[in-house]
Amino acid sequence: MQAVPRRRLAHLQRLAQHPAERRKAGQFLIEGAVLLNEALDAGLRVNEVLLERERAGDAEKAAAERARGEGAVCAEVADGTLARIGASVTPPPILAVAEIPRGGVSGEQRSGVARDGHMGAADVLTGEEGLVGREGAASEEVAAGGRGATAKAEASAEGFSLAAVEIADPSNAGALLRCAEGAGASEVVFAGNCVDPWGPKTVRASAGSVFRLPPRREPDAAAFLQNLRQSDRQVIATASNRGNPYYEFSYDKEAVILMGNETHGLPEAVESCVTDWVHIPLSGGTESLNVAMAAAIICFEARRQGASR
Repeated sequence: MQAVPRRRLAHLQRLAQHPAERRKAGQFLIEGAVLLNEALDAGLRVNEVLLERERAGDAEKAAAERARGEGAVCAEVADGTLARIGASVTPPPILAVAEIPRGGVSGEQRSGVARDGHMGAADVLTGEEGLVGREGAASEEVAAGGRGATAKAEASAEGFSLAAVEIADPSNAGALLRCAEGAGASEVVFAGNCVDPWGPKTVRASAGSVFRLPPRREPDAAAFLQNLRQSDRQVIATASNRGNPYYEFSYDKEAVILMGNETHGLPEAVESCVTDWVHIPLSGGTESLNVAMAAAIICFEARRQGASR
């Protein structure tokens, strides 16, 4: 049983709590055996696994061994260690540190990382932070990457996109990722001041979709949408009683579906870039739907029409 060095523990706490630290390190946290296996299935690089063996069951031990077999450094830690990291209030007994998928960056290009892309044992156990300051890891944009994720993106090169604009709630962000993957979207874009898709809550809520369909980040939502307008792509947004009912609208195969902030909707600067508006007819006294629920309705209609073509 090993104690996590104080310096290393502090770094893991920052990964759990601060998007800037995750972007700087190019790393994020994965909790639980199910999500760890999903990440490995998707081809993500898992660098480190911490296991509270006294709490761990067969599933957690098997996931740790699988990660070890794929190059991760595994360490058994005392009960209560993972709660101190703070990724969740009642964490499962296994926690992994994985690389945020980035397309086109080879292991040789990442300083501070072993040649095969994984950390060495000394990095994990000594708590040295040289392993987090890797070249290219501070990028604001996260492109589709990872072995499995790249294949997924290439296989879905044509199809509608889902753009989350100023989404603030991690659970909604994760649900949007699940919706997009389930409906067969070719990509997901997090535009503007969105919640970090690699935060622990969003990763959990995505149920693995964030691994297989890694979102692209566009900090300037207005500029991103202006570029879309110049490319003549259909840009669709929803609003109460505005435009056609969603099922009477014809979706292009490369349409971009916008979902705005849970409280404020789309920024005015973004509204001017919308080419088409649709609405979801509601009954009774219901005024609106949760953003993820509305996205599911629109995305699966776009998928249905695409399948019929």
